[in-house]
Amino acid sequence: MQYDAIVPRLLRCITLGCLALVPACEIVDPGPEVGVANRCVLTSSFYVEHIVPEYIDEFGCTKEAGCHLAANANSIFRLQDVKDVLPPLPSDPLAAWPSEWQENFRATTAQVSDCDLAELAPLYSEPAGGNTLKHGGGDLFKADGPELDLIQTWLDGGT
Repeated sequence: MQYDAIVPRLLRCITLGCLALVPACEIVDPGPEVGVANRCVLTSSFYVEHIVPEYIDEFGCTKEAGCHLAANANSIFRLQDVKDVLPPLPSDPLAAWPSEWQENFRATTAQVSDCDLAELAPLYSEPAGGNTLKHGGGDLFKADGPELDLIQTWLDGGT
């Protein structure tokens, strides 16, 4: 190829390349801002201090042959047996917890579908009889009882 043929071809490529880099004048609306679903900040300390003893243990969710004991559960809410595992301290970071406790925290927080209203969380609504899905163990407590306040406090930051 001759030099005279290469230069115009090179200039054409550079020009086309530069045009591709020039932004279009059209303004594109990215649409409404949306948050990420189910990004509640549920504290692990409140879980250890209140949710486990006042809810999971209180209602026997994981007692021997309990409905939510992972070994024999017929539910999507499956909790590991932690009776022979030392519980973490409320001040321990979640990453330092025994794996069984970490898994139970994850499984429990997955039962919270709304970060604002405890009555919409399956963790509360199913055993309270207020969900379209019936709790296999029947209604464990009355709607609007202290369990609602307990879960709402957890949703509100656990203070």
